[in-house]
Amino acid sequence: LNIDQNRYTELEYSVQLTVNAVNDAYCFRVTDAGSALDAYGSIPELTLAFDPVLSSISLNNGVDISLTPGATTTIIASTTVSDFNGYGDLAYATTTFYKTSAGAACTPDNNNCYIATSTACSFTNCSGNSCTLSCSADFQFHADPTDQDGGEEWFAFMEVSDADGAVDFGTSLAVELLTLRALDVQNAIGYGTVDVNENTGTFNPSTSLLNIGNEAIDVQIAGTDMTDGVASVIPATQQRFATTTFDYAACAVCSSLSVTGTNLEVDLSKPVVDAPPVTDSVYWGIEVPFGTASAPHTGTNYFTAISD
Repeated sequence: LNIDQNRYTELEYSVQLTVNAVNDAYCFRVTDAGSALDAYGSIPELTLAFDPVLSSISLNNGVDISLTPGATTTIIASTTVSDFNGYGDLAYATTTFYKTSAGAACTPDNNNCYIATSTACSFTNCSGNSCTLSCSADFQFHADPTDQDGGEEWFAFMEVSDADGAVDFGTSLAVELLTLRALDVQNAIGYGTVDVNENTGTFNPSTSLLNIGNEAIDVQIAGTDMTDGVASVIPATQQRFATTTFDYAACAVCSSLSVTGTNLEVDLSKPVVDAPPVTDSVYWGIEVPFGTASAPHTGTNYFTAISD
């Protein structure tokens, strides 16, 4: 094709990019019968639009997830994202944290699916063509555990987009979400004034038990002898407890407190929402034996969450 001086034409090119194309713009040069021209009044430029590329994705730094009793725990998925158009071309990202059976297309559910929108994702440590991408979600204490279920694990599915709408996505390696067996005990046990050789009868102070973990639980109860701080002692076995109200003198369903502990069946199923809490109550009674001093006596009762 010969073109006279000061004349122009239009040409169509089919350009095939290779792995060597790493710049965002390239200039075309022409020759005069094979001889390079000494100068150009203008140079046509080809601008390349590169897709963003995610590196390997890390969920919780590759460590199994441990939750916080009765509260949220911030879990992070992170990776390095690159775009040969420069890091300024990176626009937004999202991440879905999900359990195997829920899948990456899951609907948000605090038990098995958390979605971090673009506001929960950030591009940091940016330089040249790459940034560190981090997305976070606050996991509730009752998120489903997987460490005791061989068919279930947790993953992070990340998606990133650039200013031109090009996207890349990927999934992390799996981690386990650990079982959290946790209990909150509310209310002190106040027996009031009980005479020597008398018991509380049908008066039953109660303690409220809250399941603040992610599995169904029962409770083991143990306690110390009560003392006035000098020499008077009320043995731990003088206290009785049950999951219903009772008459101390005629309670067939009661257990006696011991220093070694007694397992008690309670209704504390796995929570599926953070509120209202999953609760149950334990009711108490005591008999004061002969010879006990009239001073106030105190002791400590211990509640331990055990497997249902």
